[in-house]
Amino acid sequence: MYETLEGSVLQSQVASIHGAIFYDVVLQTGDTTRRLRFQDTFLNPAPKLGEYLKIELILGNVSEVRRIPVP
Repeated sequence: MYETLEGSVLQSQVASIHGAIFYDVVLQTGDTTRRLRFQDTFLNPAPKLGEYLKIELILGNVSEVRRIPVP
């Protein structure tokens, strides 16, 4: 299943897991929020509060992350 999310960052935290850097992000998408984790190879530097992201998922796994302009 393919899914695309667009929304603003409500929370962002850096996590190091076995030496790899991940971002734990809470994204506001319309009326709902979604918690996502993705590696820093998808987006660098780290996402900031209020920033808008477009996140594409395949079978619930992040496949692409892009910064987008505020709508």
